[in-house]
Amino acid sequence: MTAPRRLLPLLSALPPAPRNPQSGSPRRALGSIRRTGHWNMTWPAGIGTDMHIAAAARDLATTTDGRAEPVSHASLDLVVDPGRQIRSLSAAPGREDLDGLVGIRGGSGFRRQLQSLMPEEMAAGSLSYFLLDDMPGITLVGPFAWRLWPEMAAFYAGARHHGPGYDMTGICAGFRPDGLPIERMNRGEDPQHNLVPALDLDEPSDPLAWHEIPEPPGDSAMLRRRRRIDVIDGPELLVDSVFRDSMWSPEGVETVVHEYGLHARVDRSSQQLTALTADPRVLPFQTCPSAASNVDLLVGEPMATLRHRVLELVVSTDGCTHLNDALRALAVGPVLAAELVRAEQAA
Repeated sequence: MTAPRRLLPLLSALPPAPRNPQSGSPRRALGSIRRTGHWNMTWPAGIGTDMHIAAAARDLATTTDGRAEPVSHASLDLVVDPGRQIRSLSAAPGREDLDGLVGIRGGSGFRRQLQSLMPEEMAAGSLSYFLLDDMPGITLVGPFAWRLWPEMAAFYAGARHHGPGYDMTGICAGFRPDGLPIERMNRGEDPQHNLVPALDLDEPSDPLAWHEIPEPPGDSAMLRRRRRIDVIDGPELLVDSVFRDSMWSPEGVETVVHEYGLHARVDRSSQQLTALTADPRVLPFQTCPSAASNVDLLVGEPMATLRHRVLELVVSTDGCTHLNDALRALAVGPVLAAELVRAEQAA
């Protein structure tokens, strides 16, 4: 079942694109578990060459008596060609079945192949699946890392990166057919992204707030995706999440491209989503934030099917590809709650 299409707000009524990046991370609550992940995308041989992706994620439980209990950790290293095809992949913990992803494009069809190779890991919400599930998104947006580098002047992302005739019209709220961004792109102009200096997501008072994340290379562009998902246990699960895509300038300044906060409540017994709000913090265009008001389409959905239902209910100009990725990742909420229970029992 698909959701009825919602009327788009009048362009004249839209506020400016948001410019409110998060600073720091919330204190880890007693009786909570935190999943953090990062994906670093770099091009050692320069623009237009193979993209190298180094990713890692960690689950950390904070017990009711205040102990920090590491639950699990996973990492990936991939090489992806300019056509988004995976050339090589290694993982820790290692899995031979991941060889089946080599040669697959990171776009359409990737998740079907991933689900066929790792059905039990999708159900279990494993860290390896969590990292791999982001491949369609990051292989698409990764080359935007060059946006602030002189090399991009001769390699404009809307043309050579996507190939002749690539049309973004209507794929998301940002590129709604009547919007200024798509009008500019159709004229061959820069759509003029809203780019905002980043504030640090690390928390100096808590060295365990995030797992260890390598620094940018300094001599080449880099785009980084970061996720944090906090689950606080109780009669209902409270879920707080942040998603950020950012890049580095030649001067070493981090700039946010996309950032969303998500806040959800999940019924403990039925594991259904009972409340959900999206907080657009930094988005490229004035047309983007309207997608945030459509997340209520998911309220009442079982968390176990959330990854599929997001792609059925929040689509086209009703949604945002980056917001949808952040929403799909919330499916791990009950899985993380179960990990927290095991960490408490092991004390």
